[in-house]
Amino acid sequence: MRAQWPNQELLERMLRWELDVVIVVLGGNHITSRCQPRDISLDILKLCRLVKARGVATVVVASICQRWAFRDNALTLDRLTAIGSTIDHYVMRYFSVSSMVHMREDVHWLSDGVHLSEDGMAVFMESAFLRIRQLDPENPSLKSA
Repeated sequence: MRAQWPNQELLERMLRWELDVVIVVLGGNHITSRCQPRDISLDILKLCRLVKARGVATVVVASICQRWAFRDNALTLDRLTAIGSTIDHYVMRYFSVSSMVHMREDVHWLSDGVHLSEDGMAVFMESAFLRIRQLDPENPSLKSA
């Protein structure tokens, strides 16, 4: 679901679960060389505030994961990194940001260079879990992974 146009029905179903923690995972599929990081950040903040207003105690935003292939030929790894850093800068003023561990090893990626493999997803989830545990160390459900 894009932060710009959240799927309201899906969001409503999710929020009915009365969650303690929501991780908003930022993907890079719609990032182009022409993107405006401030606009993206405002959409993310709007979504996070909506989730928080519905009673979710902890909202963590997982940074855009680096990737090794791009749909936009003008987009480079340096530009994606700069866009991601700018988004993180805006978002972290209001919500905790979990920086993605940047993985370059082939085992962490599917052959498309864009999507994480099962091993990559395990590293990603461990990174997010550690960040959430830092935010809420007394939560008994977060004592061990």
